[in-house]
Amino acid sequence: MNANPYGTAGSDHSPDYAIQLARPCVDEPGKYIAESQYPKGFLMDVLCSILQNNVLETKILELKCSERLGVARFELGGNTILLYRNGRIDIRRAADVADARLVMEKIEKMVKDAFTDTVCD
Repeated sequence: MNANPYGTAGSDHSPDYAIQLARPCVDEPGKYIAESQYPKGFLMDVLCSILQNNVLETKILELKCSERLGVARFELGGNTILLYRNGRIDIRRAADVADARLVMEKIEKMVKDAFTDTVCD
């Protein structure tokens, strides 16, 4: 994997997400805001329902999900996650690209039924 925190990294066993570490976190030097995109968007009603139903099981904290605005925000494993209707994801407090990739994989498995059948633009 690429050790450069500003690059992208791929692996043989995980999806090849294009992840960029946009900027350092103000409140935690050494951590970054990672930005990426899933290949498909979300059905927001399904996404919000899945997240709400998994609050206790997956230790999601501070869930806020708006179907109308097309965004979900929550805390998971020390990261603040923002998921947008078009498939965009922002991960706050990511240590590096590899860390962000692991978070994306975990979330993708958790919300797989919320992806639309069409590819995002």
